[in-house]
Amino acid sequence: MSWAPASLHPRAVELPGRRLWLIETSVLVLVGAVLAIATVNDLGRETDINHRLVADLRTWRQYTHHNYQNVSIDQETLGLGSEREVLCGNTSAGPPGAKTQICLGIWGPVANGMRTVHGGWYLPPYRPDIPANRYGCFGAAGRGRCPR
Repeated sequence: MSWAPASLHPRAVELPGRRLWLIETSVLVLVGAVLAIATVNDLGRETDINHRLVADLRTWRQYTHHNYQNVSIDQETLGLGSEREVLCGNTSAGPPGAKTQICLGIWGPVANGMRTVHGGWYLPPYRPDIPANRYGCFGAAGRGRCPR
């Protein structure tokens, strides 16, 4: 270690009042551990959500017998964080929203790559998904979601 300056050589005895490095190192290790745990937790959550959304798309396609790519997924209509999604897509071929749409309420565990449809409603072309525009509600997901 002769190439290093004398101030960087290891000391046999710690200088008085120099224990601050121990506190700084402990805080840095603690912050690093918290960030690592938060990252792993977030990745696990995102993986679960992606797995669920892929199953939702497969369920919508199986239920409607349409293999459309432009299906909207809304995670807020039935409650943010409720793991209940609303998927809307055209009932016949055309640009997104240009034809009558069917919206399905989907929730429950993923089984065989699909989830359970609990009802839904229809939307006229070029209309946003708000209760005033919904009609033909069916099942538990449509109950109370259509105008009376």
